[in-house]
Amino acid sequence: MYSRRDFLKHAALGAAAFYGLPARRVFGDPPVSTLNVSQRPNFLFFFLDDMRWDAAGFTGNSVVTTPHMDGIADQGTIFENAFTTTSICGPSRASVFMGQHTARHGVTTVQKGTYTAEQWANSYPAQLDANGYYMGFIGKHGHCDGFTGLFGTYDFNKGYDRQGSYFGQVIDGESANGRHLTRFLGDLAIEFLRDAADPAKNPTRAPFCLQISFKSPHVQDDSGGGSFLPDPAYDRLYAGDAIEHAKTDTQAQFDALPPFFQAAGAAGTSRWVGRFGAETKFQDNVKKYYRLIHGVDVQIGRILGALDDPDGDGDHSDSVRNNTVIILGSDNGFFLGERHQAGKWYIQEESIRIPLAIHDPRLPATLHGQRVTQMALNLDIPATILDYAGVSQPAVMQGRSLRAIVEGSAPADWRTAFLHDHPAVGSTVFKNEGVRTESFSYTRYPNNGNAKQLYDVTVDPYQRTNLANDPRYASKVAEMDALTTQLKAEAS
Repeated sequence: MYSRRDFLKHAALGAAAFYGLPARRVFGDPPVSTLNVSQRPNFLFFFLDDMRWDAAGFTGNSVVTTPHMDGIADQGTIFENAFTTTSICGPSRASVFMGQHTARHGVTTVQKGTYTAEQWANSYPAQLDANGYYMGFIGKHGHCDGFTGLFGTYDFNKGYDRQGSYFGQVIDGESANGRHLTRFLGDLAIEFLRDAADPAKNPTRAPFCLQISFKSPHVQDDSGGGSFLPDPAYDRLYAGDAIEHAKTDTQAQFDALPPFFQAAGAAGTSRWVGRFGAETKFQDNVKKYYRLIHGVDVQIGRILGALDDPDGDGDHSDSVRNNTVIILGSDNGFFLGERHQAGKWYIQEESIRIPLAIHDPRLPATLHGQRVTQMALNLDIPATILDYAGVSQPAVMQGRSLRAIVEGSAPADWRTAFLHDHPAVGSTVFKNEGVRTESFSYTRYPNNGNAKQLYDVTVDPYQRTNLANDPRYASKVAEMDALTTQLKAEAS
């Protein structure tokens, strides 16, 4: 919906100035606490599903209301160029656990069988567990068959298999009982904070790490007409708004895609027909998508509030907010009609670009609300968490810690390109691999005649003009092709 150029224009104004918000709108001054802030930090990791980079106030969206996400960003660091390395649920979530490319961790769909105990031992949760953290996982893990309990990592294990259901979900034997799934996960998160503060359950007062993996704003299921099902409490939200179509939501842009996208059964096209192919569907479903995000924001606000009173007794002297590093991210982006597509999978900005903000409350106010342009990847998140925890990063991890960037001292040798590699094990989604550099986006489709796409994102941020067949860019195509091959070899 919003281009990189639009976002940077908004960002240049600063979040507080652009939205007319006070600089410390959500967080305010932390309450006085008896805790020693020099101790290892806690971690609170909010992880959404299919939330595209421009679907929050802090990334320039003028419709969706996300005051608590915006507060995290206002007081933290916003990564303006954050991306996923495989734009699909299972592989991306494996990268976030393992800090590895899909080619190395081997998870190509919603499966658990690829992991061995030895592999999992090098994941960020297992590493924190081995170093004394009180561990929690809540929500969708993106792997089937009770994955999160497989190796006994978590003290508080409330994960569920596959997609889950927005209504009637059962987690660890407990039913939502009429609560929307997002509300249910918020309640479980507050329960975790109570347990982490309970001497009977955490007798050593070990620091905690909680990853909350929301289903929102994913559709209920992946059928072509799969429904977005927000909490009915928000049914009137955005009702008076008219959602603008993306600049690339045109027949001409669809016709410019490689011909296999137009074949009967192509997932992105068929799902566009079911979800966005008529104006009434488009308006209804985008608003529901935004309502799902707003519902998560409400729960984030509740959970942040519980940091101030973790044991729930009304006395804030045990607040842990001033020693809790907060991370906000998403597994991948999502098409909302661009090029007449729905879904993700491919190397367009709407699919691979994700929101990412990190708030370390121990940093000085001069570092609050900074916006950085370095390329951040989903597989950087585990390295970042381990860095903050003082735990050495396993050699098998391929991400880099973002901590130095958050602290205002970005490494001079930071990446300027990355590999996106989607194995596409089905027949209706097309295997693709390529690179995104600071200036170009390149894709090749090995199973479809090795079709290619090349976009100069510095002058064409909407990726409307494919330069791959332009003779003037033959050398650039060759360069990007060689770089893709090189990075794929390095990723395995």
